[in-house]
Amino acid sequence: MTIRKTGELVPEFGFELVNGGHWNSRDIVPGSFTLLTVYRGKWCPHCKNQLTELDQLNGDFAERGVATLAVSADTRVRAESTITELGLDRLTMGYEIPIDRARDLGLFISSQVKDEEMPLFCEPGSFLIDADSRVFAAWIASNAFARTAPRDILAYVDFISEKKGRPPRGSA
Repeated sequence: MTIRKTGELVPEFGFELVNGGHWNSRDIVPGSFTLLTVYRGKWCPHCKNQLTELDQLNGDFAERGVATLAVSADTRVRAESTITELGLDRLTMGYEIPIDRARDLGLFISSQVKDEEMPLFCEPGSFLIDADSRVFAAWIASNAFARTAPRDILAYVDFISEKKGRPPRGSA
């Protein structure tokens, strides 16, 4: 089942976290949102900028009741290397998102064209998931250059906080 509109359940899937835990799409904390950001991989300079900004804004998201995490198709070693290289110390990071589940999320999948890329990897996407494991908002790109900045997503979170009870856009 591929997500076609907001308000739909996120497909059930999970992945391991670099800190040793596990994340599952059905384990959302009641009364909050989760911002799941899927990035291309360790080699992508645009992803590095996005991850750095997410890490810097992590406290701002938390103050608004939004848990942030990022994942890619990268291996654990590559994800750990990304954390070290960028000095990420606040952002929860996962690794090896299942490609079939990424497709179910509606993400674009690319094949390796450079040696440093994974054989298959996800193009970028961010999903604001509500406490019922439903997609409230999604930002999906088919390439590295077109993605929504974390600061803009934070502004959207502020907007929807002011408009309580408003249904998500893209649900028709």
